[in-house]
Amino acid sequence: MKKILVEELKPGMLFDKPLYIDSNNMLVPANSPIKEEDIKKLMTWGVIEVETDGEIVNQADFIERENTSLENEKKILAEYNELLKKRKRLIEVHTKARQAVEKAYGSIRADQNFEIEPLEKAVYDIIEILKENRNVFLFLYGLDEGRDYLVTHSVNVTFYALIIGIALKYSTAKLKDLGLGTMLIDAGMIKMPVYIIHKQSNLTDQEFKQIKTHPLHGYKGLRDLGQIKEGIANVSLQHHEQFDGKGYPRGLHGNEIGEFARIASIADSYEAQISNRSYRRKVDFYHAMRNLLASGVNKFDPVILRVFLSRMSVYPIGSIVELNDGSRGLVIGSIPEKPLRPIIKLIFSQAGERIQETRIVNLLEASNLYITKALDEEEAGINIFDVL
Repeated sequence: MKKILVEELKPGMLFDKPLYIDSNNMLVPANSPIKEEDIKKLMTWGVIEVETDGEIVNQADFIERENTSLENEKKILAEYNELLKKRKRLIEVHTKARQAVEKAYGSIRADQNFEIEPLEKAVYDIIEILKENRNVFLFLYGLDEGRDYLVTHSVNVTFYALIIGIALKYSTAKLKDLGLGTMLIDAGMIKMPVYIIHKQSNLTDQEFKQIKTHPLHGYKGLRDLGQIKEGIANVSLQHHEQFDGKGYPRGLHGNEIGEFARIASIADSYEAQISNRSYRRKVDFYHAMRNLLASGVNKFDPVILRVFLSRMSVYPIGSIVELNDGSRGLVIGSIPEKPLRPIIKLIFSQAGERIQETRIVNLLEASNLYITKALDEEEAGINIFDVL
């Protein structure tokens, strides 16, 4: 650490790292202005110099940064408050989408033709609600999967895929095609034996070989029974292909895989992790994102994966986190430039007491606080929807 003479300190001076009296005592945290009374105390105590790892911050730059941070916080809080009003609407949109997919999958199961208009209407509704509030996907978590989890999974994947499409600035027509492809992503699974789909133990080699045929069954069903366009039907055909060429059914590599399918594979993997399955429990948002990034080097289009990460953040909205002071809270938003410093609604205090009033911590501002770990609902002892 470098030493700074107390006589050189001036009221209002800022440093980008904490300023210490000695190794055990901090005078002011990072980006906090030195007050005249701080300087007087140092002189009274006979302190000649202080120390820091930081540099002096231009006050005008600091004020501009602080104002920007405050605006970001206000925007995120406003989005959060609006989000809470969207839950009923989300459930309505989701229910109609499930009904449309269920009907289409039923027709495919029976080798009957199906209409795509109800599916397109459902996609347009999802696009609309995502544009109204970009974080409305939070309410997908915990929705009843009903009789057929494949239907719910297909609809949920559509939400995450359209989030990416919107971030890529797709036109409405292109978003519609992407959404139609993901709404029917598991069309081929409809043709698989039910016992394999719901099997709770590991698949045998023969069963796994059978499962690997489902993209071909899906593609054929969509083309023959729904007259779905090639580029859209390819989502069902290619969503298990991997960017490094190790996927199936054809071992396509890189951009040989259609862009819609490259988007769908990311959305499919993320949604599958945060949902319960007969053979495993769901994981929390943070760990699902971490797993996605860990495997993403080989499996996924790196550009599209970065878009998804920037949109969802390292700690997606709804993540439960513990801070270094022992308090716990719910992530309610973040900005892409600072994914490790989200805005948090506190749930438990440092003493472990439940906080009843709304108390917000902006980690962009609270430089002395940071996230130490992410928790699932069981670890945290809460239900997400009880603390929104």
